[in-house]
Amino acid sequence: MASKNIDDFWNSSSTSGFNFDEEDEELPQPDFQFQMVEPQPKVNSIEIYSLISKKSLDLILDDIKSANEYTVPPVEEVIRKMASGHKYSLDVYKRFSDKMLLFNSALESMDGNIILKVILFLESTLKRDIFVNQLIKSKTGIKHYANYLIVNNRYEDLNSFYISTGVYSNMKQLYYLMARGVKNKTIILDRLRTLGMDLLQKMYHKDDSAEYNPYIKLLQWQIQKNENCDSVIEQLAVLCKKEWDVNKNALEVILEFKKTLKIDDFAFEWTVMNVLASKKMWPQLNDFFMKPNWLTKKHSLKTAIPTELFVYGLSKHDPPKDVLEQYLPWINNTERSLLLAEKLNCHKFIIQHYINQKDRIGLITYKASLIAIKLPPQNPEYFMIENALQSTDKKWKN
Repeated sequence: MASKNIDDFWNSSSTSGFNFDEEDEELPQPDFQFQMVEPQPKVNSIEIYSLISKKSLDLILDDIKSANEYTVPPVEEVIRKMASGHKYSLDVYKRFSDKMLLFNSALESMDGNIILKVILFLESTLKRDIFVNQLIKSKTGIKHYANYLIVNNRYEDLNSFYISTGVYSNMKQLYYLMARGVKNKTIILDRLRTLGMDLLQKMYHKDDSAEYNPYIKLLQWQIQKNENCDSVIEQLAVLCKKEWDVNKNALEVILEFKKTLKIDDFAFEWTVMNVLASKKMWPQLNDFFMKPNWLTKKHSLKTAIPTELFVYGLSKHDPPKDVLEQYLPWINNTERSLLLAEKLNCHKFIIQHYINQKDRIGLITYKASLIAIKLPPQNPEYFMIENALQSTDKKWKN
């Protein structure tokens, strides 16, 4: 009975169960949609102006802003601290205008240490082109910065700095700086070329070119000949000593060196004279400096060296007196030649002068001076004086 009632319920109810035979039948759709709603936090907000007025708030914010801004001290104050050895900081100067004021104040202090410290500060905080453009306006600044680079062996930076500033005339010092303490000539030449020394050969100043070009040629010549002297003149002296010892054509080799290195006549002849005199090569010395005079048909002294200086320089090598007396007559001033002859004890030259002048009294007076200096009586000078005084061929003027 109960089972029948259940079947009647399902058959008569308006709500029927799921039937697999009714798969094509659409399910009823709900007449509403679900919507996701995020929970909102409960906020208790209070208007700021209900607590403080806008004017008061603005004042507080302004105070906070000004507290965060560091006040830059006057540049004069920092310069004084630097001069007196007190603690200071340059990093507070951020703006370009402040840095320039600092630089100008350092220049006005005329203190090299202060100037250099400020320059190095600018170098580390400015772009390179800006730094150079500002430094070029001050000769003092250029000088201190260049010296700093030299002391610290920053030659490449110095070369770049001179090129950037256009101070080409100072670049020649790089030749000597780069060679300092280096004996290997190939290394020196390579360093100079690395620094762009070819640029220097295009410089506008002829005097600069005349100075560094021979140095390059000397390095090239020394590398080829395996020589290692420090200067052109020293190399010339060494060459003279070597060539005159072993080479019959020594003069040709030496003159070619003079031409290649463009050595001026005075320096060349002074070096040759000293080398020959030091080697006691008196005949070679005579051949080199005594040249035929086409007008008088006699030999005369030909040199770019003033004759008085030539004779005096020659005397330093202790030559025979007759060698000195050979060159004394070529001093144009008779009085000065006699004074130099007396100083060098060239007595025969002075005696011959009195004989040529027919000055009997002068000759007798000079004989007395020789006795006064205790010249031995057997010396040839006494016999020369006595023979002249006793000669019947002489017609004296006094």
